[in-house]
Formats: sequence, structure tokens, C-alpha cells
Amino acid sequence: MPNPPDQILFDNQPATIHDGVVPREIYQPLLKASVGLPWKFGWNTPANPTARYWHHEVGFGNKLNTQCIADNVKKHPLKVLSAYQDWMLGRAPVGTKMLRFYFNAYTFGTDGWPHTDTDRGNEQTAVLYLTDKWEPAWAGETVVFDRKGDVALSALPRRNRIITFPSDALHAPRPLARAFMGLRVVLVVKLGLPAR
Repeated sequence: MPNPPDQILFDNQPATIHDGVVPREIYQPLLKASVGLPWKFGWNTPANPTARYWHHEVGFGNKLNTQCIADNVKKHPLKVLSAYQDWMLGRAPVGTKMLRFYFNAYTFGTDGWPHTDTDRGNEQTAVLYLTDKWEPAWAGETVVFDRKGDVALSALPRRNRIITFPSDALHAPRPLARAFMGLRVVLVVKLGLPAR
């Protein structure tokens, strides 16, 4: 049975901000779990292999992956990840595949870099910010660029904010200000949308 159109958040849409949509009973455990993850430092993007940041893999898909990794997410010891995955897929078109599922984190002095998540169309990236609060002075926004290279969307890491964009769109996490003393954490999901 198709998902009702008013519940579809994750479809082939332009860069969009969704605030406060993840249910509290899912968001709060995700937020709590994110601070205790076994982070690994040294992850990078192929667009700039010298930029390093923190990473925790969940789904074990990669940029080239086209296979559903939902079963890998269900096997993770943090059961709230499976609940979040179910919630996400319940707001995507029927037939959507989970292609990637991971956490990234940045501290002051670690930089993201403009990159795409895939070269294929018909895929959607969703970035969930895991933070209790955020101050504009801390910077660290995510920017999504249009085809000309201009900023199409810029979003600060607000509590319970998801930004979505086509996975082949150029995007980047911007550097954090020295005033920020913590860890900027995102949970990133890549969705393979069904053919229309």
C-alpha cells in the first residue's frame, strides 16, 4: 500500500529543510547515542583526500552502492537506528532502498569539502543534525550548491533538523568557528528512489 502523499518527506525534491519532524522517542535516543559512538578519525571524501573528520559506519554501503543495506542497519546493536530507518522509509515512496547509513562528526579545525554523494540521479540524501542547541556564531552550516555553483540552500545544524537534497548535488559542511567547543554530529542516509 502506498504511503499517503502528506507523509512523503523524502522524494526526488530540491534541497529542503525539515524542522522538528523526527519523533521525540526516536530523536532523543539518537542524540544520546551519538555522543558515545566508537568514532574513528581519518575519514575523508575522495574530492579532497587530505581533509579528515570523524566517522561511524552503520550500513556498510559506499558511494557506488546500489544494493539495499537495510538489513545491515537492523543488525547494528543500537536498535534506535532501525527505528529511525523504519521512520525514514515510511516517509519515502514505496520501493525506496536504503543505500547508505552513517554518522559523521566535525570539531573546530576539521573541514568538509564540496562533494557529491553519487553521480546517479534518482537518489536522495537526508542529513539529520544531532545537537541539543546551536548558535549562529558557531557556523558549521551545510551548504548545497546549484548547477552553476551558487549556494541553493544553507542550513545551520539545528536540533531535530533534517536537510534533504538530490544525492548528485554538490554540497559541503562548512568549517566550525573556534568558539564551538563540541562535536558537530550528523546522521546521513542515502535513499535510492524507485523509478517513476
